[in-house]
Amino acid sequence: MTEPRRQTECLICGWAIEPGQDVEVCLEPACGLPYHRECWDYLGGCARYGCPRMVETKKTEIVASFWGSSQKQCPLCAETISVAALTCPFCNAQFQDIKPVSRDDLIRKPEDPLLKGYRKTAVWMLILGLLGITSPLVLVFGGTWFYNHRAEIARAGPTTRALAIVALMVSAFYIVLIGGGLLIYSLAKS
Repeated sequence: MTEPRRQTECLICGWAIEPGQDVEVCLEPACGLPYHRECWDYLGGCARYGCPRMVETKKTEIVASFWGSSQKQCPLCAETISVAALTCPFCNAQFQDIKPVSRDDLIRKPEDPLLKGYRKTAVWMLILGLLGITSPLVLVFGGTWFYNHRAEIARAGPTTRALAIVALMVSAFYIVLIGGGLLIYSLAKS
């Protein structure tokens, strides 16, 4: 009985190696696998994992980009740097992420304690205005404070201004509500 002919296949292309084809055999004694000569030349070596003649593969580096741009300008020294850089190699400026930033975003100015005080006052005006019983005081003193410091309040930001205005409106609403209630009570008693 004849043994069936054993066909081997090329590990590179996956096709069977037929008799008569141009073949390259790995010269490593522990390997010795045959390959098509074209496949061997294309790859440049053996394809068997662990073989010392195996071709070394190199990882391709992925280039970081932000909205299609792979470079950004440092806001401090104006040098062109990679988008992926979180530290400028020229001036050592630190960035939070890869997004390009402006100079104002990078350099935060220290907050003025006076403006912070205006924010706190606006919040307290709103709290005291919502209590109802302190609404007249908020309307009188808060209204005077708001009128006298309107420029500074505007510099403190739109949130501070909005809080102060809402506090005054709530206080005025409570005064109208209390005054209307007293008027109805006095008319009902008469």
